[in-house]
Amino acid sequence: MKFALIGKSISHSLSPKMYRDIFQCELEYELLDIQDEKDLPTLSQLASRYDGVNITSPYKKVYADSVIIDSPDVAKLGAINTISFTEEGIFGTNTDLIAVEQILRHQQMASDSIHLTILGSGVMAKLTTLVCDKLQIPYEVFDRALGLTSSTSLTNFNYGPGHIVVNACSRDFIFTGEIHPDSQFWDYNYNFLPHKNTLPFRVKTYTDGQEMLWIQANAAAEFWQRTNPKLKC
Repeated sequence: MKFALIGKSISHSLSPKMYRDIFQCELEYELLDIQDEKDLPTLSQLASRYDGVNITSPYKKVYADSVIIDSPDVAKLGAINTISFTEEGIFGTNTDLIAVEQILRHQQMASDSIHLTILGSGVMAKLTTLVCDKLQIPYEVFDRALGLTSSTSLTNFNYGPGHIVVNACSRDFIFTGEIHPDSQFWDYNYNFLPHKNTLPFRVKTYTDGQEMLWIQANAAAEFWQRTNPKLKC
């Protein structure tokens, strides 16, 4: 089996090790670090080299209109992070949707009520709003168009024990502003040291993106095997 991750500035990625651990074999997994969208490989080029690919920022929308999507939620989002190349066609999905929904469902069960402040306006922010709408979780979105900067104060966005600030911004956003100490901060980025080294001491709980990363990776592996049962190490 041979897979790859397509993205920009992805040398920090844990994907090669994760998928070897998930599949329990020494599969091939390459990092395709591409700085400009014009240099992206075509689907046919990818299909000639890989059984499947993962896609991360900023390219999640590039191939979405050219693959088979059987999930209404993913179709509505218009962005994919996983592609499977099979004899029956090229299939795409977004396993981040699965991960975010699973985590937020657990949050709902653990708290009387939750309320999200979503930072950002990209694919991950939109994905989070779709899940919130589905689960009937109240939220607001705060992005650069509304004045969000790294030093913005979030102290006015406190809604009690169930308040969660969700950082759906890319790794070039480093939050240094004020935040209510009773808030929970959920960072979609993983092992992001500028946040990991500071925010745990400033909020009630800080959660980085590793849990979400593992959930979506397992969902991607299941998707590859479901759409292409011939896959074997």
